[in-house]
Amino acid sequence: MKKIFILLTVGYLFFSCQITDVLNQEPPHNLTPDNAITDAASAETALTGIYGEQIGYESYMTIGNFAMTSGILQRNDNPGVVVSIYYIENRLPGLNLVSAAYDPFWNAYNTIINSSTQLLAVLEGMGDNLFAPGRKTSMMGEIRFLRGLHLFEMLRMFGEYDKPDSKYGMIVRETPPTANEVFQKRSTVQQTYDFILKDIGYAIEHAPEFTSPNYASKLAARALKVKILFYMGKYGDALEAANTFIASGDRRLVSPYADIFTNFKNTELIYTRGFEGTDEVKYQATRVQAYYNEGKWGPTESFLEMVQGDPREEVILKNGVGEVFGPQKTIQKASNAEGTMPIYLMRYSEIYMIKAECEARTGQGDALATLNVLRSGHGLPTIGNSSNILETIYKEWLLEMGFENGHEWYATWRMGVDRLLATNQEVAEKMEAAADPALYKANLPFKRIYPIPASEINANKLMEQNPGYN
Repeated sequence: MKKIFILLTVGYLFFSCQITDVLNQEPPHNLTPDNAITDAASAETALTGIYGEQIGYESYMTIGNFAMTSGILQRNDNPGVVVSIYYIENRLPGLNLVSAAYDPFWNAYNTIINSSTQLLAVLEGMGDNLFAPGRKTSMMGEIRFLRGLHLFEMLRMFGEYDKPDSKYGMIVRETPPTANEVFQKRSTVQQTYDFILKDIGYAIEHAPEFTSPNYASKLAARALKVKILFYMGKYGDALEAANTFIASGDRRLVSPYADIFTNFKNTELIYTRGFEGTDEVKYQATRVQAYYNEGKWGPTESFLEMVQGDPREEVILKNGVGEVFGPQKTIQKASNAEGTMPIYLMRYSEIYMIKAECEARTGQGDALATLNVLRSGHGLPTIGNSSNILETIYKEWLLEMGFENGHEWYATWRMGVDRLLATNQEVAEKMEAAADPALYKANLPFKRIYPIPASEINANKLMEQNPGYN
């Protein structure tokens, strides 16, 4: 398992929100007086280190955690064989969370955000003459994209991302803290979004042009802005941004649908977290073999009902292999035998899905027509009509983009608690068995975000826990 790395400031200033977790770690790209960033080459090395921090355990768990909590993924257990059920997998479907389910995200995202802020501060103090013309600025565009992206991911997981007026945003630091500024309280959700959009605006203007989905680019920043506006609930603005992105013609839909998950250079990809060529491949291959190829993770009954008869079923699902789990269905879409399957953080289909949902929620445009453009682009039959367009869109989120990057979880919560209960059968059963089912249901919305880890609460005396977890 790859260690979680963090960049340290020049002069041994330790910089991290999770103080207790990182003080004893020794990364290979420290910024110390003996190994300082003094030229373009060392700055590029530090940037490569930040990209590298994206690849790890939390990448793989993105697929499983949210698919399980939304109710479309479960652990397959063969009753005739004694197996050890990992406790995370037992707890996730019922939303009874344990720290091992969310700590890796908190640690990894904080590492990237804090390392990005530190590197930006170092670059600010370096002369432009040390870099090729324009490279210092474009490098800062890349870094600000990475910081904005991962602060957004943190906000989605650990903040009330869907309530701009909420006080439960993230800690925002534009510059590295001094020794007296280590403790800091949370910004509001709106303040957090403002900071993220400022970073993404800079990246749109100054990041490099698109060359590969493995790297930050102006294109990726434009797509991320569409997504951020959508999650903010600014559906009119998100629709306008989505239309502009689509009109640019910079990306194209892929047909057949299966090619998206076999050709890792296809024209849908915008930004990915790739494993090929990294040390993480050996771990990823083991996880894929254990959980997807053998069939330890498989679709729930509710998902099987939803996908039945859809042409994408044979792309999403397959039979497991081996003596234990072979006969059971497992998830094909998120894996390949080599363990190099990238995590699709953004691909072109998501822009169409956002456009369709924004049209449905604002009454502007034709949401069904947008879904049919997307389906036709994949060589799929069109949908003739819809009596409930938001429900149709919800199902398309799961069938088009399920098992990728948490889309199913967030789409479920945009539809509300009743939709969660309809899909996540385990949660519905727990509610029915509760002493007070109405109270159980009323408390479910708190579970749409993770709790702040105990390590952070203990280390930062100004940190306030999320509602519903005290």
